[in-house]
Amino acid sequence: MSTVDPLLKRLTDRVEREQLALPITLVIHGTTITGEVVPHAVWAKHIADQLSRSESRASIFATDFVWEHDQPERDGNYLHLSGGKVVSAGTAYPEHGGLFRIGIDAVSGWFLGEIQVHP
Repeated sequence: MSTVDPLLKRLTDRVEREQLALPITLVIHGTTITGEVVPHAVWAKHIADQLSRSESRASIFATDFVWEHDQPERDGNYLHLSGGKVVSAGTAYPEHGGLFRIGIDAVSGWFLGEIQVHP
């Protein structure tokens, strides 16, 4: 059973409460992910916007993220990254970052700041 780092929980709760952004790098099941922790509503709105502009079949799910945007953050069990990148062997994917929702109890390590990968 995973435990939640109380300081990480405090920081992510503050991001949510004060509508802040926090550059961070996380280790999740041995995988390094870097990006900015953002409030739940910001994350959901970004995804809703991306899906509504999409011509893919996934665009029908935009309304689900609009709904999610309007919901209060319920339990603080997740952190939300904007510009998230998986870092491996000096490379980061996706190149321009993505939107991640990560269970806070899955984080085994972290530090403040983002890893910058240069080609």
